[in-house]
Amino acid sequence: MPADAKFAWLSDERLQSVFTVLHREGEARLVGGCVRDTLLGLTPLSSDAIDIDIATTLTPDEMSGAFGRAGMRWVATGAAHGTITAIVGGLVCECTSLRSDIETDGRHASVAFTKDWDLDWQRRDFTINALYADREGNLWDPAGGLADLEAQRVRFIGEPSERIREDALRIMRFFRFSARFGDVFDQDAMRAIADHAALLDHLSKERIWSELSRTLSTKCAPTAMKAAEEAGVLRRIVEASVDLKAFEKVHSTTDLPVALGVAALWPGLGEDTLREAFKPPTDFLKNYRDLEAVVLRVKAGASATRLLYEFGRGVAADGLRLAKARDVSFDANLVHAVETGAIPVLPIAGRDLIAAGLPPGEQIGEILRLFEEAWLRAGAPGDDEAVRTLLAGVLSSQAPS
Repeated sequence: MPADAKFAWLSDERLQSVFTVLHREGEARLVGGCVRDTLLGLTPLSSDAIDIDIATTLTPDEMSGAFGRAGMRWVATGAAHGTITAIVGGLVCECTSLRSDIETDGRHASVAFTKDWDLDWQRRDFTINALYADREGNLWDPAGGLADLEAQRVRFIGEPSERIREDALRIMRFFRFSARFGDVFDQDAMRAIADHAALLDHLSKERIWSELSRTLSTKCAPTAMKAAEEAGVLRRIVEASVDLKAFEKVHSTTDLPVALGVAALWPGLGEDTLREAFKPPTDFLKNYRDLEAVVLRVKAGASATRLLYEFGRGVAADGLRLAKARDVSFDANLVHAVETGAIPVLPIAGRDLIAAGLPPGEQIGEILRLFEEAWLRAGAPGDDEAVRTLLAGVLSSQAPS
């Protein structure tokens, strides 16, 4: 197959030097996402999200020896599984020996290194991930991935049930890749996923979270989540009701925070449930908690001033998106006010009260709390006279009768 012009990036001298080293003692080809995404108009040189993966007939020991003799920097990032990472002038290339699966247990595979390219592609998950290209950009498509990429279809290589039994995480990967590339969902895959959804119970929560969190902002995520729900996947992840309509309303391919996507899809989950289901990062839990709090404030009629003060612009705006998706009624001007209003800053602190003659102690905190509430109700004024008037009112209310 002739070289595609989209592969012009292969002329990069750093990349070619890696190929030169590998070809001195074996054979090497680009494989997987860097080939697939290049065909879609993206390259590793223009996107940090695309890794340069090279498959080679050399073993890890042979690779490390070849790189060492060439004076090329390398790191044994996954030598036990066949991966040596070559680093040239800031360019990172993950070079992996051709492999075949010896044994799988639904989570991990024992592999053997091989020089047989057919054994290597047959162990991969999807046809669109079994695309190879040589150093000139000549393509090799043993699994029919080009046709599937053109049809915007994600298909398992071989029998879907077998691929899923080898590694149940492929269920989540199917939805992530289908949500990104797919216009239709392969029905053979969907039947196999429905039959084997229970295998998700054996996966680590972190692996499920990694796939799910990368799926929510992809092009067809609402369709993917609907398909995942119908196949029984979402209820295996979280034993809770889903709101597919709310998720579709907040969905965005460019600025959907993960916490907003999860809060729309699974409304009102408790923090313990989230931890049990996903073991997500701490900052995610805080964002989720804050979004739910914004919705409660909106239901209570909170002003833009209060929302901005308590949550900041980003979380307040996302919380309004969530409230709208849940059909919570609020003033239409609230969104604009949150997007454009100044973020209030409390004009006094404890040291100001002490400087005014109040003794240090618990009373300072109570007066600050009361002043803060009065100040917010008044619209968070910043002029000195208004602040003094509000503070005087709070102090008089605390004076002994």
